[in-house]
Amino acid sequence: MSGDPAAHETGAGRPISLSEAYAVQSPDDNRALYAKWADTYESDFAVPRRYIYPRAAAELLCERFSGSGPVLDAGCGTGLVGEYLRDLGVAVVDGIDISVEMLAKARAKTAADGSPVYHKTFEVDLTGPVDIVGDTYSGIISTGTFTHGHVGPDGIAELLRIARPGACCVIGVNASIFEPDGFKDRFERHATEGAINGLEVHFRQVYEGADSSDPDQMAQIAVFAVG
Repeated sequence: MSGDPAAHETGAGRPISLSEAYAVQSPDDNRALYAKWADTYESDFAVPRRYIYPRAAAELLCERFSGSGPVLDAGCGTGLVGEYLRDLGVAVVDGIDISVEMLAKARAKTAADGSPVYHKTFEVDLTGPVDIVGDTYSGIISTGTFTHGHVGPDGIAELLRIARPGACCVIGVNASIFEPDGFKDRFERHATEGAINGLEVHFRQVYEGADSSDPDQMAQIAVFAVG
């Protein structure tokens, strides 16, 4: 679940339109989509579309992260966020994703020092309980996972559960669903209840040169500390 999809080629050569990709409705739909997309995700989408969302989120986290403890990339896809985090000095990054094919791409990536970008990776469906012990992560970051047909606001609670008290979190949500699908209300409720502190929401481009009047080209990135 690593990015808001544009038109791309399937294994059979048939392009999938943006509307088809946004039409996924279930975890199985997502698995099928990303199984077809894993091999060409970066070359046919991230590079030509100038997909800057992962970099923007990684920079926001590293502005606040203390540098100690592991960081979880939730919906890591092929590992773009992890690469930026390692380049910015984060030593230990784990990744979770629903797609085994995308995880295989992420596991194959190496950092500048030759070590794997990801310390550990796990196949995880964020629409349900996550089989990770609570209070594990000092930082959590997510881009492209909270979008059309992927994971709703209920998935935020599981990320908070596995984060340590005081953990820095950077959670991006497709701007077109941020309010209509209840993400804004959910973050504010968690803040009111004391589950998160210092909530800020940053309106950022998903693609370089994106039209800010088109919410599908923009993200609302929630930045906060776990209470």
